[in-house]
Amino acid sequence: MLTDTQLRQVVALARHGNFRQAAAALRISQPALTKGIQSVEAALGVRLFDRRPGPVTLTEFGRRVMAHAEATATADGDLLRDIALMRGLEAGSISVALGPYPSVLSGYAAAARLCVAHPRLAIALRVAGWREVTNAVAGRTADIGVAELSDAVLNDALATELVGRHRARAFCRPGHPILARRRVTIRELLQFPWVNTRVPPRIAAALPRFPWRAGRLDELTGEFVPAIELDVPMQLTSFVQDSDALAFGALGLVERDLEAGRIAVVSTSGFDVRASYGFIHLRNRSLSPGTLAFMQAVRDEEALFVVREARLESIYG
Repeated sequence: MLTDTQLRQVVALARHGNFRQAAAALRISQPALTKGIQSVEAALGVRLFDRRPGPVTLTEFGRRVMAHAEATATADGDLLRDIALMRGLEAGSISVALGPYPSVLSGYAAAARLCVAHPRLAIALRVAGWREVTNAVAGRTADIGVAELSDAVLNDALATELVGRHRARAFCRPGHPILARRRVTIRELLQFPWVNTRVPPRIAAALPRFPWRAGRLDELTGEFVPAIELDVPMQLTSFVQDSDALAFGALGLVERDLEAGRIAVVSTSGFDVRASYGFIHLRNRSLSPGTLAFMQAVRDEEALFVVREARLESIYG
């Protein structure tokens, strides 16, 4: 294996055809260059240059070494260019795993923001349950996860950062019988079917233990399974507008439906449930520029969502 220094000496001598000029270009002495070329030929066991009167010329062996040196230089240049492009987010790709709520509250919007700013950056998005998101990051099939942190914080191989925490409200159709009650308790909420994604054990553990119409407790996982279970909390209005089911989510999730009067907020007492989620990534793995840019885009979207929530809270809270 020839060193970079040896390859540069061969290239310089081949291009200049003269030991003195090649040594000057390399900023070394002529005897040092002569010794260097001799050491390369001794290591390979062949002559690379014909040393006749006039310019020094390459032998067939020399031309093969020269071709290798030029290919190596080109590959090195390509590598440096690729790194520069990735640093500038003009190339590369990231894989993102999103939990149900962060996907619709900030994840999709953050990805769209990133695509506009860096159109050559490839982004692969997948939405899964929060446990699947944690497993995807731990199994290296996702560069970054944004999901409920209950499992991730227990894994020493993973690093986490809380990024979103939003109060969940109960919603129903206008004219729902529950709206006749001035203040609704959690037990009263549980008397109606719930429309939601699976509820993490940290929240399910606080629910009263008695038969519910709202759903059931998964004894194996500790999760609360709603009567109408969704993978992603979208189009909630369509599930409640013609039934007595109750939907749950942040105010910003149903902003247009609230403004249009298609859905109403249930006034609750003692029901302060927070959807909280954050970033999940491998602790000892460097994050790519694209991943870091996506994380910042999520933070920016979360900040905007907090402002929207505050406005809606003043109106409907």
